[in-house]
Amino acid sequence: MDVFAAWLSANPILTRPPRVSSSPGISHELCWSRASLGLTILAIVLVLVTFRDYGVTWDEDAHNWYGTFVLDYYLSFFIDRNALHWRDLYNYGAIFDTVAAALNRASPIGIYETRHLLNALVGILGLVGCCKLGHAMGGARVGFLAALFLFLTPNYYGQMFNNPKDIPFAVGVVWATYYTVQIVPALPRPPHKLLIKFGVAVGMTMGVRVGGLLLLCYLGLLLAIDGIWRTVAARRPSLLIKSAWSAFWRVFLPAVVFAYPVMLLFWPWAQTDPIENPLRALAFFAHQTFPFSTLFDGRFVPATDLPWTYLPTYIALALPELVLVLLLCAPILAGTAILREWPHLRREPMLSHFVVGFGIVFPVAFAISIKAVLFDGMRHFIFVLPLITVAAALVADRAGTRLAGLTYRRPIYAMLLIYGIGHVSIMVMLHPNQYVYYNAFVGGISGAQHKFKLDYWANSYAEAVRGLENYLYALYGPNFEDHEFTVAVCGPPISADYYFPPNFRFTRQRAQADFFIAFTKDNCDHSLPGRPVYRVERMGTLLSVVLDRRGSFAEQRTTKRPLGGALPEPAGRRAIP
Repeated sequence: MDVFAAWLSANPILTRPPRVSSSPGISHELCWSRASLGLTILAIVLVLVTFRDYGVTWDEDAHNWYGTFVLDYYLSFFIDRNALHWRDLYNYGAIFDTVAAALNRASPIGIYETRHLLNALVGILGLVGCCKLGHAMGGARVGFLAALFLFLTPNYYGQMFNNPKDIPFAVGVVWATYYTVQIVPALPRPPHKLLIKFGVAVGMTMGVRVGGLLLLCYLGLLLAIDGIWRTVAARRPSLLIKSAWSAFWRVFLPAVVFAYPVMLLFWPWAQTDPIENPLRALAFFAHQTFPFSTLFDGRFVPATDLPWTYLPTYIALALPELVLVLLLCAPILAGTAILREWPHLRREPMLSHFVVGFGIVFPVAFAISIKAVLFDGMRHFIFVLPLITVAAALVADRAGTRLAGLTYRRPIYAMLLIYGIGHVSIMVMLHPNQYVYYNAFVGGISGAQHKFKLDYWANSYAEAVRGLENYLYALYGPNFEDHEFTVAVCGPPISADYYFPPNFRFTRQRAQADFFIAFTKDNCDHSLPGRPVYRVERMGTLLSVVLDRRGSFAEQRTTKRPLGGALPEPAGRRAIP
């Protein structure tokens, strides 16, 4: 335990954090580091206990095949080239999917169970990275609070089990940001070991999505600001050119040299043209088309013409209330600190805080400015959540220091404890659909229903299939397996089909299917008539429904099964009136 705590405490960024923690003694630092260790262990235990509960999401089938093709590409010594033209996924790096495919060659559990376990462990790596970044910014308490806030952010926790793109990308971003912050005090000549770590983190991030290139741009901007700062402080304009050249060949160029090969290692399509193809991928994402409408504030709006409030609103409503309030206080406290310390600002803490703040604001502002095509809420911007929780933790640390001196602090502590228990209770009630969470500012998920997207990835279909199976077993009893049933699915078939028992047969002919499984996305649950026999609900809000359509049409039954109404319905079955 002490080894882990010491690892968390290893922080060359500042002789003291930018904001002094209320725990000045080294024993207190170790105490908070051990708390971080305990949180990590708790997260691992929860993952091991619950990873089988999460369903197969919309993109997972395509990514599973992509990983298999990339693995075959390497195992065939680059002869099998299916990975180079598989749908549009060749525009993505395949680091996660390839590792998952390799594990599935030996895993004793199911294909998607293996992927979910790996995905969740990668998510925990993000918690550790968030803790390290927070520790670097403000000490062990900030590190613990940052990891705790991220752990209790349902949109991160819920998606870390079955989001094969956005979670690995977010993990790469937080680790690359951590190493960027560590580079600040080592400028203008950071050690090569640190640059290698940064380069590997950036390369692995680009090995998930080429947008990780933005991290190199952040580094370039940091170096430019650092050079200007030193030039102004020295009052020697000639120093700017010298600083720029030194920063380029001592820092930026080595970082690129380390990052780019790592990216290419996990991206077969980029290997075929290492310069042009990554640029083509960037152009693909910049001009991505989505010729559909998406739900926002109770109405469907074209994904290509979203109001500028779309992304900020989804981010704000996806954050726990406390984290959102702390985040909104962050720029106020930062501005106050700058005015108070002006003109004697310290370069290292200023640049470190700038890195985190810019990493939160710029991607969102840029997406708004170019009218980026967005859908599925804030899913593509999960990578800002770890940085948001770090900013919130810095404010919480300062607030905790002030709070410790108040006479009536105990009632405030009690209210915070009650809030925390209530929030955790909500996450438990939503399980395993935590990612549909909305905070109280919109009325929770019940208030968000019909206004914002809920289960857009069909995570609830696993429960829907089990509910249908239990319903039919109660209806037909021991003869259940002697009957075949056709089942249609709205959205991704694999999300339901993966959990089908042997006598369920998937059909694309929705109008002729015995049963229809549909989520509420795009009002799909109202697209066909039928009698609801099972509803997946959380906190009184519908996520998906199973419709019995056997009374809605007449069809010739197979000889293997009798008419649906041939048996009476026993009392006590799980039917929905």
